[in-house]
Amino acid sequence: MEQLSNVLDNLSLENNNDNDIALSLGNTGKQSIIDLYEKYKNWIKKIQLSKTIKYNDYNRKSVFHKVADIVIDNETNITGKKIGQKKRKTIIQFVPIVSNEEYTRQTEWLYILTINGNIVKIGGTRAGLKERTGSYLCGHHIKEREKSGHCSNTNAFIYNTFDYYLQLGCKIEMYGYELPITNYEIDVFGKKINIVAQTFHAYESLYLEDYKKDYKMFPILSSNADPKYRD
Repeated sequence: MEQLSNVLDNLSLENNNDNDIALSLGNTGKQSIIDLYEKYKNWIKKIQLSKTIKYNDYNRKSVFHKVADIVIDNETNITGKKIGQKKRKTIIQFVPIVSNEEYTRQTEWLYILTINGNIVKIGGTRAGLKERTGSYLCGHHIKEREKSGHCSNTNAFIYNTFDYYLQLGCKIEMYGYELPITNYEIDVFGKKINIVAQTFHAYESLYLEDYKKDYKMFPILSSNADPKYRD
């Protein structure tokens, strides 16, 4: 009972008694959850409700639409020699709810990640949704999972934090905004060349700065806005 009490205590902020985003789900004391957190706690970011806002309250949500669910990956092989065995070594997966063409299209996007309907990250990608979500799965390769450790800190934190909150029973979703294509012309050796500009980084930074102005904080899993794009 003392161990369970400690886990529940750790799901609140020390100074203002702010609840963890998953506390109301009631299964935070399962031994498997306790073990999961202790094993991967270097890569799990506890999320307090005061550090989030509801997606439905976000003043810029009109340009976004839901593109994927993030779920525990329990998919197994149903044919072949490995029938009944797990298909992938990774333990979470992004399940698109948009068409395959939209999901795999290699265009620039802004995206929002939510836990239980609360915004936890605003990010951007230049190579499309499938490429970005596949990159997040590289967060499996931390040394604590007896892997190489060759993954970015961002991917490691997102992957392992999402694993933790999915095991707690949380609902995790992804929303996307496909950015407009911006073209410009350059002159090389007197020849006019049409170039597609990379703009996602500016969009991401400006959306983050706008978010901070309105809500007095950045999303808890987002990096700070690039100072080049601040007012």
